[in-house]
Amino acid sequence: MKKMFYVLAALVMVAALGSCQQDDDEIMLKKKDSVSEAVLPPSDAGITPVIVDGANNGGNVTCAEVAVAFNLPAGYFLCGDKIDFNDGIFDGEFPDGLNVMVQDGVYVEFSMDAPLLIDGVEYVVGAAIVKGGNAANVYFYPGGSMGDKNLSSPVNRSGKPAGLSNLTFCLVKANTLVIATKTYLAVPVEGEEVSYERIGWAVSGGLGVSEEYGLHMGYNYYDFNGENEFELVKATLGAIEGPVGTIKVSDYWMENEHFLEVVMEIDEGFNYVFDDTYLYVGSLAGYEGRWHRVFPWSIEGVFSASRVFRINFDEITL
Repeated sequence: MKKMFYVLAALVMVAALGSCQQDDDEIMLKKKDSVSEAVLPPSDAGITPVIVDGANNGGNVTCAEVAVAFNLPAGYFLCGDKIDFNDGIFDGEFPDGLNVMVQDGVYVEFSMDAPLLIDGVEYVVGAAIVKGGNAANVYFYPGGSMGDKNLSSPVNRSGKPAGLSNLTFCLVKANTLVIATKTYLAVPVEGEEVSYERIGWAVSGGLGVSEEYGLHMGYNYYDFNGENEFELVKATLGAIEGPVGTIKVSDYWMENEHFLEVVMEIDEGFNYVFDDTYLYVGSLAGYEGRWHRVFPWSIEGVFSASRVFRINFDEITL
């Protein structure tokens, strides 16, 4: 199967895609003399900011300049607009689905639930340009990002990050990975031998959950640069009863092979164990309309208070 080149989730300044267009043929920067490491700790996602020396003397940097500084091909980014921040308010609007917060006029947090669809293509954040004072910090996400926290401008003479003056997001195309599960639940039955009785099921919450009569299963996008913990909710055909556990997902490398690990656990206070469990990992198109019993991964006939799936990315179809 084909390997997955990972990138996940999204946002954009829909009205202003022209902020890069005039730069691709004009910028003559080289990474070795245009990038310097910022004197700041990494963001919550572990991204260390760098300062890119752009053509603007005031410190504003374009997405095209970021691409050149990181030796990326021309047109790598789809550029959002540079949105000014004054008196605690952004002078422009972010599109629906993009959440941006600023703490103390300095620290930026962004998040989204799903990639943004632009002209039939899904995009996620490839870089964030955080400007304050006379320079900007660039947070570059090689795999794309659905969210991050504690982004800030470079430090000023006070030794602290300058107040935010504007914010720009650079977008990249996303090969999105979605995760969904249905598991039956059981409870122990007293007796001389250990036995279990099936009492219902639980499913992944998240996006795409129908409130109509039915399964109530949702799906979640995987973020390679963020935390991935999703709710496992008990449901009936008629309603969602509420959370009973968690689904935690992470990826790692071992001997040059890339793996995804999915760990499902029942919350304390519930006497349930997992019965037959069915897991989907792959593209959204491959998930929609698929019956859970033909999901690509399953564990059947084993009762346990936790479930662990370790999947080689070579086995995942996007």
